[in-house]
Amino acid sequence: MSQIDIVELGISIKEARLARGLTQGQVAVAIGSSRTRVVAFENGRNPDMAFSAVLRMMNVVGLDFAMARAREHPPTLDELLREQAEEDERNARRGPPRPRW
Repeated sequence: MSQIDIVELGISIKEARLARGLTQGQVAVAIGSSRTRVVAFENGRNPDMAFSAVLRMMNVVGLDFAMARAREHPPTLDELLREQAEEDERNARRGPPRPRW
């Protein structure tokens, strides 16, 4: 992932939370937030959550945040195609977009 997609991050956090058998309320208590904010973040409706809260939430559900140096050169065509294929695969797993109402 070359950029952080907040909606995708919310989905990943939700999947990891479910895999660990945690409720949204348990995650909220662990990070010092409300269940409503956790629900909103998991559903991509709260992208303005503080970075520190997102990191705490990731830690609670067993995810980590990998840092990498920015590229020192423009991406090659092969790198761009690989990134696009990875993104297409993630989107296919996610399924069609759900209505927000």
